[in-house]
Amino acid sequence: KTLLEQVGIEPVIVDDGAQALAAFAAGVFDLVLMDMQMPRMDGLAATRAIRALEAERGAAPAPIVMLSANAMAEHLEEARAAGADLHVAKPITASSLLAGIEAALAGA
Repeated sequence: KTLLEQVGIEPVIVDDGAQALAAFAAGVFDLVLMDMQMPRMDGLAATRAIRALEAERGAAPAPIVMLSANAMAEHLEEARAAGADLHVAKPITASSLLAGIEAALAGA
């Protein structure tokens, strides 16, 4: 949170995928940082639900960056198949997170 605020990003932080979906449904976001493994609803399910909501609303898709310690090829494919635009592997450094955010916002 502190790192994001230092670069001018105002994060909305939630505890699980269900809360992420609810926050997304209620607001407008320039970018979603999604943890792949969360309680109640994991990041893959939350990402699929966000993409379905965007399609239902006819909204342009917000960039979604999947954050995960799972960095094998199959995990990257699962994230892409769910609708994530980018994957940033944990442990996350300030430079990898900011590079991922910049790439996602640039449409990489």
